[in-house]
Amino acid sequence: MQISINNYSTEKWKEFISKFPAHNIFHSPEMAKVFDLSEGFEQYSIFVHVDNKILAFVPATLVKIKSPVPGKYSNRLILYASPLYEYSDQGEKAILIALEKAKDIAKKKSLFLEIRNSEKFPADKSGLDFSTYEYIPYQNYLVALSSGCDNIWSSLNSSTRNHIRKGEKRGMVVREMREEEITSTIDLLENLYRSKNVPFLNKTVFTNAYNELKNKGYIRIIVADYNSKIIGARISLNYGSTVYDWYAAADSEFKNFYSNDALVWNTIQWGCDNNYKVFDFGGGAIKGQYYGPAKFKEKYKGELVEFGRYRFTPNKVIYFFANQIYNLITKK
Repeated sequence: MQISINNYSTEKWKEFISKFPAHNIFHSPEMAKVFDLSEGFEQYSIFVHVDNKILAFVPATLVKIKSPVPGKYSNRLILYASPLYEYSDQGEKAILIALEKAKDIAKKKSLFLEIRNSEKFPADKSGLDFSTYEYIPYQNYLVALSSGCDNIWSSLNSSTRNHIRKGEKRGMVVREMREEEITSTIDLLENLYRSKNVPFLNKTVFTNAYNELKNKGYIRIIVADYNSKIIGARISLNYGSTVYDWYAAADSEFKNFYSNDALVWNTIQWGCDNNYKVFDFGGGAIKGQYYGPAKFKEKYKGELVEFGRYRFTPNKVIYFFANQIYNLITKK
């Protein structure tokens, strides 16, 4: 078996991921290019293959965040989607080889490696051993767009439906973002993260995503506009059968307009109208930690799933102290 990193036929790459019904934008060569172009990221698309046949694929992204923790210990190696592999003995051997390569990269370049599953991984009855990883019972909500918008609307309670309509009654308009508004839209996202003392991605990833994915229909950015002021924004990444809810923010000064509700519903309607099958909320919360964003997402009556996350920590002592520093910063 051979390993290739960032060097594989795009045609073969897309052919391989298309075999998996739950594949999403983070498996794609297009999103890999976005990360590769962006400051604060390094992309490691790891393929294990025999001749020209791909057996396993690990889409790993090194994310560098601003942190008082020095050097590589402010970096994370993230899989934003589940690894993909052929369901065979050979495929299982291949995915272990690919993940070992990812662990080697994590040891050299980051504080930890985290697999953020987008579907059940590893598959049931597989022989894969994940004893060197910590399992995190992370949950998510998936809305079945294939059931139709009328059915989804009927499933919402009256309070949620009223919130969706309230902004419009007050003069708020939901529309697609104009190209010249990209900076102010990203600023709105950054302001939300700054207010919560949570590290924000380097802004170039959003401009690169817009520039690289817009013409292919893989990204949609909508805004809530009130008197020519953007008071809310939502970014979805749309690929295969999935609308993925990537980033969102609302101006706290206009919280009574409920722009988040209007933007989510607009995205769901758009997904139904364009024949997507799933609206993926992009995460809820760790099981048992029921907080604001998870409560908000629960209102839309999606299926609660626990695909979980796996975290590999090369140096547990350094991880402990780095995590303590991170928690101090975010709780200020």
